[in-house]
Amino acid sequence: MFRRFIPMMIVGAFLQSGCVAHTQSQPMVEGRLFDNQGHAVPDANIILQSNGPAVSTVSDQDGFFSFPADYEWSFFLPIGPIDKMNRTELLIQVLGQQYAILLASVMSGPFGSGPAEIGVVCTLPATLPTPKQANDESDICQQMSLNAVKTFRPFP
Repeated sequence: MFRRFIPMMIVGAFLQSGCVAHTQSQPMVEGRLFDNQGHAVPDANIILQSNGPAVSTVSDQDGFFSFPADYEWSFFLPIGPIDKMNRTELLIQVLGQQYAILLASVMSGPFGSGPAEIGVVCTLPATLPTPKQANDESDICQQMSLNAVKTFRPFP
């Protein structure tokens, strides 16, 4: 009986020496999509890639899109510094064109995460960027508060 008890005590001690964290694996993202003339872009396929699995949605008739926040439980042993990269990207696919936009990229510890909310308004260029420009398409989107995204008008 005592021989069975020792391994269970060791496993129990090992599990209690670790930490469990509930961290955000995907920020809440809301945005709007416009063409270069200020018209809303409906039916664009938008993919959010973050620490969790990639998720997708389609912009509505007013160019709005949104992704809810997602969380994950993680177990780790506190034996040294633990860093992870929180990277959030949007991939926009519309009318045969594709745009990749980096929204956030930060290092954090086991209890930290990237931004909790991201508001973004994207204005697509008239022509597809050249291959040199395609690596940095962050200038087609601007980040703002979630309330500002809802009331944003591209041209006054």
